[in-house]
Amino acid sequence: MRLKILRDNKISEPCVTIEYNEETKEITELIEMVRLFGNTIQADINGSSFVLQLKDIYYFESVDDNSYIYTKNQVYSTQSKLYKIEEKVQNMSFVRVSKSCILNITKLKSVKPYLNGRFEATMLNDERLIINRHYVADFKRKFGI
Repeated sequence: MRLKILRDNKISEPCVTIEYNEETKEITELIEMVRLFGNTIQADINGSSFVLQLKDIYYFESVDDNSYIYTKNQVYSTQSKLYKIEEKVQNMSFVRVSKSCILNITKLKSVKPYLNGRFEATMLNDERLIINRHYVADFKRKFGI
């Protein structure tokens, strides 16, 4: 794979172009990573609003009709519903792992089989999430196992 980098002071916004003749796993992963860097989501914590980069998010979770965003060391709330978040991140490195959780596979440390056809995912911050068996096939496809 060749890499071409062009710096031009006349350009106001960076542009990434990926040229390929066949979409391989590596190309798909590269596209997903580039998409992560350009996308954000509105979040709140203690009455303050923040704009979070999707690349910094470990997972999204819905509890009692409230949606939460988990980063390495912080938990934020968001007004977005989980199904709307899923629509926004569907072509990125996120995958739904249960009815109430969407995780970022780039923040995974490890995965191991769990009880009754489920899997246990350990995130880079050592949090553990259960991947329900209904979502295991999608997870395996996205994670490449």
